[in-house]
Amino acid sequence: MLSNGVGRIVDTNKIIRKSSTPIGGVRTIALTAVGSGMIALMPLAVGAQTRGAEILQQANKAEIAQVAEEGVTLSNDMLSFDISAQPLAMALVNFSRVSGIDVAVDGTLPDGTQSVAVQGNMTAGAALDRMLSQSGLIWNAVNPTTISIIDPVREDAGNASIITVPVTVTATERALGPNGVPDKVYETPGSVAVITQESMRKSPVREAREIFNNVAGVDISNDARDPGLTVNVRGQQEMGRVNVNIDGARQNYNQMTHGTSSRVYLDPALLAEVEIEKSNLNQNGGAGSSAGIVTMRTLNTQDILDDGEKWGGKVNVSHGTNDYEFAGDAAGGVRLAPRFDISAAVSRKVIGDYSPGKRNPALFTDGNGNYHDVHSSRPEYTFLRQTSGLVKANVHLTDDQELNLGYVGSKSNYTKTNDVTNTRPDLNETKTHTLTAKHNWNPSTDLVDLDTHVYWTRTESNQYRPTRFNTSGSVSQNPYDTDYTLDTTGLDLANSSKFELYSVGDGLSKVSFDYGTEFFHDRAKTTSEVEDLGGSGSAYQAEGTTPSGERDVYGGHVTATYGWNDVFQISGGFRYDRYELTGDSYWCEALPGGFTSQQCGSGNDVPLDVDLSEDRVSPSFGASVTPFPGLQFFANYRENLRAPTVMEAMFKGMHIGDQPVTYFSNANLKAEEVETKEVGVNFMFDNVIKQGDGFRAKLSYYRSTIDNYTTVGFVPLPSLPSVNWPSVGAGMVNLSDPVYMTGTELEAFYDAGEYYFGGTLTTSDIDLIGNYNQFILDTTYSTAAQNAATYGTVGGLFGIYAPPKRKYTLDGGFRLFDQDLVLGMRATFVYPEENYGSQVGSVSLSTVGGEYYKYRVFDFYSSYDINDAVKLRFAVNNLFDEGYVQGSGGTYAPAPGRTAIISLSGNF
Repeated sequence: MLSNGVGRIVDTNKIIRKSSTPIGGVRTIALTAVGSGMIALMPLAVGAQTRGAEILQQANKAEIAQVAEEGVTLSNDMLSFDISAQPLAMALVNFSRVSGIDVAVDGTLPDGTQSVAVQGNMTAGAALDRMLSQSGLIWNAVNPTTISIIDPVREDAGNASIITVPVTVTATERALGPNGVPDKVYETPGSVAVITQESMRKSPVREAREIFNNVAGVDISNDARDPGLTVNVRGQQEMGRVNVNIDGARQNYNQMTHGTSSRVYLDPALLAEVEIEKSNLNQNGGAGSSAGIVTMRTLNTQDILDDGEKWGGKVNVSHGTNDYEFAGDAAGGVRLAPRFDISAAVSRKVIGDYSPGKRNPALFTDGNGNYHDVHSSRPEYTFLRQTSGLVKANVHLTDDQELNLGYVGSKSNYTKTNDVTNTRPDLNETKTHTLTAKHNWNPSTDLVDLDTHVYWTRTESNQYRPTRFNTSGSVSQNPYDTDYTLDTTGLDLANSSKFELYSVGDGLSKVSFDYGTEFFHDRAKTTSEVEDLGGSGSAYQAEGTTPSGERDVYGGHVTATYGWNDVFQISGGFRYDRYELTGDSYWCEALPGGFTSQQCGSGNDVPLDVDLSEDRVSPSFGASVTPFPGLQFFANYRENLRAPTVMEAMFKGMHIGDQPVTYFSNANLKAEEVETKEVGVNFMFDNVIKQGDGFRAKLSYYRSTIDNYTTVGFVPLPSLPSVNWPSVGAGMVNLSDPVYMTGTELEAFYDAGEYYFGGTLTTSDIDLIGNYNQFILDTTYSTAAQNAATYGTVGGLFGIYAPPKRKYTLDGGFRLFDQDLVLGMRATFVYPEENYGSQVGSVSLSTVGGEYYKYRVFDFYSSYDINDAVKLRFAVNNLFDEGYVQGSGGTYAPAPGRTAIISLSGNF
């Protein structure tokens, strides 16, 4: 809901001045329209109602002190104000934003009350005195961070019979647009994005990937066959390049497969917010990463209960077409004492094998030039049974110390395939566990704001790969039963110290130091059992491609920031990172037909110790200029060290089944070194066309250069007897040529309350090809191996994937009938980048390369507030039943076709 410029209204009931046109009994009609879905194509603009909304809304629960505590005063810190003469309600929220002081108003402000302009450097008290000097109102300090606005006339004993309900104006920023994005995004001098709970709830999703659809510069590379998330930020993905975490706990799970390998499992129903940081990695969370930090914050008590509420909860239930059988979640919280609260949530999702879109059925062309459409690439084996839950506890130890404890877990049962035609299913059960403990100490001094965080997370996946049969009915490949486990334990500390300097010119100068340290330990373990039914296959194949091993990554960071009068800001810092990776490996060769030297699985494996470590100091700089309120230019530069993962360094063995592809560990693998530059501009304007509206936009351009880029490349077998030998080898290699990634990102919207529209634009230019050293083993190579010229060149790279070359999203809608009814449409246009597949000579070694076809998808969404506690939602995803492939990570399955979903939400 549009905040109308007042900021956040705590525990409110809406009191809105109706339009001059009566609307009578339209609520019943609107409810029927939402339920049927026919409202999607109504001429909405004609039916939109105009109204004048009261700036203030009354609170019905908030218990706000109306009498100042004895001896309470506001801080004497000098602040910089630039608040023009305007309606007092707007002036008060602007005061609250600058000062951080909440405002309580005793009743309703007199109609037409105007403020006096407040400009210059002064204390908060002096600003209030000036602002209220011609209003007839007075203020009192309730506590150091809250003041009350009082009408002396109402305080007169003769008016004691007049009972008013307090109104609260807080410092919380506005959250406007189709997705309720908070203003902090457009006040940050860098590329950040926030996915709000409003955005995630407004259109029920089949899979977690869909909540990222409207984020510029972000792509999800995997498809609906796997409920895990592979997040691509600015062209980089997997292997820790993007730190995807749950409540600050890193999710580092990797499992080798066709397509993407790094995945995170979580039901969006448990999420309160997702924050995506693409600029500033000089903070905790940046160790070992190079592209960004994606923090998925799960529900806590403050997300479930309103301010002042002792206990309560929320329930959501959804059902839809196209085998969207059931999705439901419930969350509850209770404040057991003023300093102690607990909360819990549980969700369940049951969906079946969907039908793909039938319109524009062409999907992609593979690396061999073969055409695939929705009929040749079947969407079977896309069902999901998922149960998730969380428990949180918050203890306010003292006035300046807080302890937060949490557990988040999930269990997902699903079947997926890895082949192009999607005919060979694997049965999967994936469990996740995340434990977190956070402590914050924020005493009255500006020198200390200390956060301490410890966590443990485990992802364990059991995969059963059934017996494979040949055309004659004989067993060709034995069944595999494999357990993959990754444990990550971590610790981080961070502090912020702030100083106020003397005035420079007519402005205030401030300096802050942000510094901290972090450490995490990965322990990977894979065990496999293979039943011998007369086919091919051995346990070492599964255990080698997702290997066991351990990794330590740690580092520290410091950033100094100088700001002058909210006009100019400059920052500089560095981070130190180091990693250590160890494990026992081996190498062998799969050579068919009379060549028996060092055969894989024959006991002739050559031991190989992997012991890698590197460290680096990486600088970062940033600057921003705000020539006038609402316009901010920024520029940032950073360097990062991206540490290799256990899977990258220990990758070994042989392709699973009967494929004669040998994998070699690279004991000389290097860390990636990444340099990123960006420039951008923020726009944030209110009252653009009408009172209370808002325009927000963020535009940025970036360029990243990656040295030692790590990917899979084909390499020669050391004992290769002939350059035409049918067996090949592969391993993780560092490209000797730099990789360049450039792009433009735009997010913009306009919100007028009764209607809104906006969208995102992402362009990407990725150069992910280059040469590499194919001799990754410290051994003697045969003459044939040394003369295998194609190895080590672009043609030897295996399936490198890129995000779409261009992606546009549009989102617009109307809020009708006092904003109780929301009708909206969303459109997505995608123009994929060409992926790179491997080729040796004239023979393609990979079908995962090739080209995905462009597509466009339209979604309809709506919601209706039946009352203050119950909301009905209706959505149609892929409204026109488009056929297309999701993601860009070697995915083959077509996306779900038209799916209508109805949801009912309630608060208690």
